[in-house]
Amino acid sequence: MKIFVIYILLIGVYTNFSIGYAQQPLASYIDPFIGTADDHGQTDPSANIPFGMIKPGPDTKPSGQAGYNYLAEEIKGFSQTRISGVGCRGAGGNLRLLPFVEIPSPTEKLDKKSEKACPGYYSVKLKNGIFVEITAGRTSAIYRFIYPKTQNAGLILDLNSSFSGNANEIHHLENSQAVYGTVSAPNVCDCGYYTFYYHIDIDKKDVDLSEKEGRLCWSFTSSKTEVITLRVGLSTVSSNNAKRNKLAELGNKNFDDIKAEACKKWEELLNKVVVETDNMELKKSFYTRIYHAVQTPFDVTDYSSQFKGSDGKTYYSGRSYYHGWSIWDTFRTKDPLFSFLLTDRYKDMMYSLLKLYQQGKTDWATNTEPFPTVRTEHSIVLVLDALNKGLTSPEAVELVFDKMLAEANLIPGNTPDKMLERCYDLWALSRIATLLHLPLIAQTYLKKSQEYRTVWNDKFKIMGENADVMHGDNLYEGTLWQYRWFVPYDLDWMINSIGNKDKTIAELDYFFQNHLFNIANEPDIHVPYLYYYLGQPWKAQKIIQDIILNPTVNYYGTHDKWEKPYIGKVFKTSPDGYMKEMDDDAGTMSSWLVLSTIGLFPVCPGIPYYWISAPLFDSITLNYTTGKKLRIRTIRKSNDDMYIQTVQLNGRKLERSWISYEEIMNGGELTIHLGTAPNGKWGTENIQFNYLR
Repeated sequence: MKIFVIYILLIGVYTNFSIGYAQQPLASYIDPFIGTADDHGQTDPSANIPFGMIKPGPDTKPSGQAGYNYLAEEIKGFSQTRISGVGCRGAGGNLRLLPFVEIPSPTEKLDKKSEKACPGYYSVKLKNGIFVEITAGRTSAIYRFIYPKTQNAGLILDLNSSFSGNANEIHHLENSQAVYGTVSAPNVCDCGYYTFYYHIDIDKKDVDLSEKEGRLCWSFTSSKTEVITLRVGLSTVSSNNAKRNKLAELGNKNFDDIKAEACKKWEELLNKVVVETDNMELKKSFYTRIYHAVQTPFDVTDYSSQFKGSDGKTYYSGRSYYHGWSIWDTFRTKDPLFSFLLTDRYKDMMYSLLKLYQQGKTDWATNTEPFPTVRTEHSIVLVLDALNKGLTSPEAVELVFDKMLAEANLIPGNTPDKMLERCYDLWALSRIATLLHLPLIAQTYLKKSQEYRTVWNDKFKIMGENADVMHGDNLYEGTLWQYRWFVPYDLDWMINSIGNKDKTIAELDYFFQNHLFNIANEPDIHVPYLYYYLGQPWKAQKIIQDIILNPTVNYYGTHDKWEKPYIGKVFKTSPDGYMKEMDDDAGTMSSWLVLSTIGLFPVCPGIPYYWISAPLFDSITLNYTTGKKLRIRTIRKSNDDMYIQTVQLNGRKLERSWISYEEIMNGGELTIHLGTAPNGKWGTENIQFNYLR
């Protein structure tokens, strides 16, 4: 409940001593079950910490792409690996555990009412009477099984389990209480394989250990409410490193110690952005979407400072190495978000991406991946983005620039959508070459980046009868209407090709008024913000607020246009937390919501600017590791105020509709005044960007 807010102005600096909003741990606003029901997000409630490589959690029957379906009432077990929110059959599902009493069964019934999850923790009681609790660190996890009294109890470890195809495994018994080995399994969409190492031990001493066809079974007698603890350690390098990781991370700590540490890590990360609002549903949605976004990439660095690359070789590093990419999705929203919200981590991610080039990066996965991953198209755009923001160095990029050139020359352009995507990367490469003082290469690839124009005029200039056909003209996922806008680096040319700015606005109006937009997939999720470039930002502000807060009309899933539209909220705070067929795509969709609710959205990934949109919170504070803060303060008279009237940055009036990355990182205060009617003057000028040339 809002009690009161005290504001003190001291030496011209606005300081917030707000005690008007209930103070409670930010992690308490997260609901890991959001997006876990059926095909409504494909997220999961595994116990984990931010960017942790181990994701211990339930695998249900029927399952989801991350192993879990909230609607299921049976469980196949608890596996240690998964990727949140991705397509096909996902990847992971390895080292699946299933406790039993009396006779082992392929599945067990869940007591759904007992099921609980919060950041870093998951628990459930099985209908066989066993209570299961899980918590985790970055590389290791700890299980606490509480058994009923029985003469015939046990625990199954399935070494062949996998979400995508069958896993291959090699294991060795250290003794009757410990096993170690390797697991290899297909990656997402059956593209390539990953191999990792593990070490598992159980603290129950009087056990019989048997094995059959890759399944180990610990059998024992249990007393009433007997607690049995199992610990799992993972590594990309070796089983010995997995054991060392487990020792370094779990040591002699008990379950509750590890759970408390996991909660602390979540709280530290979430405090990077503190929002204030009376809308508790929106706050719950916001922090849960951050939770989803930071599930990947994984920090796979061993405590020995070793990691294995995608070439199967072992490397040493003095900094964190990240793996588990889905860049075709995330470069649009999640990576631009991380670049200012989690700058230090993001620098290590860019370091890891450049290392991936040295290892022989492919668009999808190799056969020697160290851990589950998805895809890495548009990495060139991310490298440009990092260079322009000072998050990597020209010297680091120079080391792999020849490999980026080779990659660029192989990017396909055999369909209309692929041609647009190809030329975006070629433009980014030309800008990188300029920053590396390679003018001939820069000019060559700038010219190549314009090759899409012939295709655009042929397929996208005039929207005919086939323009609203999903997969028409062999498009990947979308329609011609949805893909036509994907030239964010060359918008002036597109506008001139359509005719002029007014005609472009009219066609964009038609696009939204006739419900041709698809928020459920990536190709056009940036399109509402095109109104900013066209000088009518108020239209974007209305569309964005409707998408986040109100029921909207939606005709599209991933692959089809439905005869009957879905009319409802796109983002919800229930297990069906995303609209039907909307994968979260490794946090891409979650990041769209996060960026849009705080009022900062990338103009064009690759350039260091963000559109200023209308925040949905009263106050947002970005806390940087440098000690600086950016406070975004929203001034509104009522909840109906959604249109930007005026903007001040550190007390200075800002007529432009964008803010630079440097201004964001310098901190201070961004004050945004909202009203019920559009201001037809704010943000209509000074919207040209030299970086788009």
